Amino acid sequence: MRIPQAIFTSLRGQRIAGYQLAATSDGIDDELARELTSWGPAHDSLLDESTEEPSVNFHPLGPDHFCLSLTSSAGAEYSSRAGARIYTQMFVLPREALSRFENNPFLILRVIEAAGRAATHDEVPPRLRSIPLVGRAGEADLDNLEQMLEQLGPEPLSNLAAAVLESSSVGLASVLPAGSVFSALWQLIPLEERLSVSFTTGLRHSPRRPFRLFVLPSDPAVRRQFQRQSDVTVVELKPTAVQNGITLQPSSS
Repeated sequence: MRIPQAIFTSLRGQRIAGYQLAATSDGIDDELARELTSWGPAHDSLLDESTEEPSVNFHPLGPDHFCLSLTSSAGAEYSSRAGARIYTQMFVLPREALSRFENNPFLILRVIEAAGRAATHDEVPPRLRSIPLVGRAGEADLDNLEQMLEQLGPEPLSNLAAAVLESSSVGLASVLPAGSVFSALWQLIPLEERLSVSFTTGLRHSPRRPFRLFVLPSDPAVRRQFQRQSDVTVVELKPTAVQNGITLQPSSS
């Protein structure tokens, strides 16, 4: 199976300048292109532009497709305005592809990264190639889940899973790496519910991108603002040692 891909970033194109769907592969028609553009993160969309870890994002594209994407800082914008150029590589997944990997986008991401398909182009090529997606899910990878349970205890992660299944919008407050938390969380979400949970590990919350699960900024005042919103459920995860009053450095994995 081959899956289409696209790049959304800021550049001076032949017709328009600024953030746009800069390149696509075969398999992305006009309707998919419009959907991808509407979800595309533009200037100042990242919670932390200094981090080397890209934001992992997952959301539906109409009734039959889903987008798994990676968003990162990629140098300066062509316009020279302050802030980094935001660069997003998007992979378009049909339901069949996700079904082969237990509806788990993190398993697909692992395959994409292992094959060296995740890349940032200094110069965006005029055309992209679709990429092969080989293999399928094997035995469940529980290592990350076990690590999170050791750091959090069983109840907090279960509470997060319950909130995600019961609420339409969940903001996570935690010092732990969001990618590790979300990857572990996916092992607790029933297979048939996984495709209904859109998420981002590092993009700012925005009505333009209505992710079901997102990360809150570290600013306490901003977190309190979210707590006052009736349409957002805020879940705080603290490592067990922090709960017991001991400072714990979070894992970098």
